[in-house]
Amino acid sequence: MSLAQSMYLAVILSSLVLVIGTVRSRRAPRIRLVDAPTHDVWEIAFLAGGPGRVTDAAIAGMQEDGRLAVGGPGAVTVRRAVAHHPVEQAVLDALARTPGGALSRLRGMVMRSPAVQEIGDRLADRGLMRRPRRGRGWRRMAHVQVAASAVLLLGGLLMTITGTAGDDAFTVPFVVRIAPAAILGIVVGSLCKLAHRSRLTPAGTLALRAAHATNSPGVVGGAVRPAAIVVALGGAALVADAVLRQQLLDAQSAMATAAGVSAASGDTGASSTTTSSGDSGWDFSDGGSDVSWCGSADGGSGCGSSGCGGSSGCGGGSSCSSGSSCSGGSSCGSSCGSSSSD
Repeated sequence: MSLAQSMYLAVILSSLVLVIGTVRSRRAPRIRLVDAPTHDVWEIAFLAGGPGRVTDAAIAGMQEDGRLAVGGPGAVTVRRAVAHHPVEQAVLDALARTPGGALSRLRGMVMRSPAVQEIGDRLADRGLMRRPRRGRGWRRMAHVQVAASAVLLLGGLLMTITGTAGDDAFTVPFVVRIAPAAILGIVVGSLCKLAHRSRLTPAGTLALRAAHATNSPGVVGGAVRPAAIVVALGGAALVADAVLRQQLLDAQSAMATAAGVSAASGDTGASSTTTSSGDSGWDFSDGGSDVSWCGSADGGSGCGSSGCGGSSGCGGGSSCSSGSSCSGGSSCGSSCGSSSSD
C-alpha cells in the first residue's frame, strides 16, 4: 500500500468513527410530555442564553421594581433587599460580597452560583438540554482530526516541494493526490465540531419556541412585558431602560474581553475557556475541567472572571426556574454548579 493510500484509509476510518460517535452523543433522550414545557422565566432565560441570560434577567427585573439601582460606571446598589426567587437571592448575596457593586464582577458571581447552575441541571434532567460533558471526547477528536488533516496537507506540500514524495513516476504531484483526503478530514471534523455547539435538544428548542410564542407582544395583548421576560427571551439589548441596557452590554463586553485575554495568555484548567461570537448558541471549552454550565455564549465564555474563565453566558435558554441561592465561590469546582456529569 502506497503512502497516499495509507493516508486515505486513515482519514476515512477516522471520519467514519467520528461521525458515528458524534451522532450517538447527540442523540436526544426521550422525554415525558410533563417535562417538555418551561416552568418559569428563569428556565426560559437559561435555554435562550444560559447563566448570563438568567443573571441579566434577574438584574433587570429587580431594577424594574426598584429593588436594585444600576448606574454608571457599572455600579449596582441595593434599594430593597427582597428576593422572590433563589436566583434573586443569589444576586443579593453576590452583591454583598462585591466591593463597589461592580456589575461585571457581580454578573460572574451570580452566573457561577448554584441557584443559576442548577437550572441547567434540571433542564438536562428533563431532556431539554445536553450536559456539558456529553460528547466531550468526540469534540476533542474532531479538533484533533482537523489539526491532523491540516498538517497532512502542509506535509504533502513540503514533500512535493522537496521532492521526497517520489513524484518522478507520477504525473500528478503528491500534494494534489492527498489533498482530497486532507480536505475530507477537515470538513468532517469541522462539521462534527459544529454539531456540538448547541446544548439544546430538539425538545429544548421546541420549548424555547413555545416560550417565545406565548410571551410575544401580540399574545399578551400589547401590554408592557416585565423586563425579566424581555431579557430572558431577547437579551440585554432589548432592555427599555437605556442606562441599564448600556451597563449590561458593557458588562458583557468587559467579561468577553477578559475571557479573550485569559485564553490568549495560555491559561489552563477551568479558566481557559474560549470566547463566543454570539448570544444565541452554545459552545464548549475543551481546555480545562469542563465545569458544569460554563460553556460559551451570550457575548463571552465561561461564568465569570474569577474562576471559570472571564466571560458571560453559557448558552441560550427559554425557561424560568428557581434553584437554590448561594453565590459562586472563587474556585470553579465548587462554584460552577453541582452536576456536570452526564
